[in-house]
Amino acid sequence: MRQQNVPFLLGPEDASSACLLIHGFSGSPKEMLGLGEALAAQGIRVYGVALAGHSGDPDELLRYGRKHWIASAKAGLEQLARYPQVFVIGFSMGGVLALLLGIKHPKRIAGVVTLSTPTNFYDNWPARVVPLLRYFMKWYYPLARLNFNDPKVQAETLQQARLRDPEAQIDFSDYHTVQAIKQMVRLPIPALAELFTLTAYCRRRLHKLRTPLLIIQSHNDHTVKPRNADELYRRTRAAAPKLLRWLHKSDHMIVVGPERDEVFAQISRFVQTTNPDAVASARSHPAQPE
Repeated sequence: MRQQNVPFLLGPEDASSACLLIHGFSGSPKEMLGLGEALAAQGIRVYGVALAGHSGDPDELLRYGRKHWIASAKAGLEQLARYPQVFVIGFSMGGVLALLLGIKHPKRIAGVVTLSTPTNFYDNWPARVVPLLRYFMKWYYPLARLNFNDPKVQAETLQQARLRDPEAQIDFSDYHTVQAIKQMVRLPIPALAELFTLTAYCRRRLHKLRTPLLIIQSHNDHTVKPRNADELYRRTRAAAPKLLRWLHKSDHMIVVGPERDEVFAQISRFVQTTNPDAVASARSHPAQPE
């Protein structure tokens, strides 16, 4: 399983700007590879970091938490220490880590991009009990209640499978196949609780972000509700310039979804056109304490 947790380094070594890409919770650098290749093709140096505990083995994720993930993100930033302009781009939980890096290291970071990024998991009762469940339950099976007769569910499941195997095929008419899928994806509840705590920690600090910010969110995201993007835009009142871009055909996985080319283009445009004066202004502020 460990081969999934492999970082990547792309693009010209002598580039003038660089991007740190941070994958999501229970994901891997591979989900950011398409974006990395698109940015590298534009002459940008790219490093796709591997977060601690994300080998593809859920049992390993049980042993890691928010402090390890923050440390992984910081180590990723150090990989790009030689570049004067570094943009941090994060998907889902990776976006939370990108925001924290932007808050903590404004002199190092030229801009932050968040993709399908949460601000709050506690706006519904099932999420609110997760911190308590960690003491009684070990695993959460997110696919157990899905209706696999729904074409949209089938499409998203197949999309996830093809992140690991591009040739994957699934027979959703086979009962035993569907039952196996429902039990296949398991998330450790203690790690979910760590994710929720990390997100709440970041939410309380969003007013400190002063770097340029691009937020990209789909209206059809059922994992991170669209209102999270609105709240992120509202709470990052010191970030400038600040952009919120909406997608209409994608689900949560916008980096591999039907609008991925638009996502890649928006990020590339943001990286290449961010006002140097805005970056200099952000860098004039001292680093914020944890």
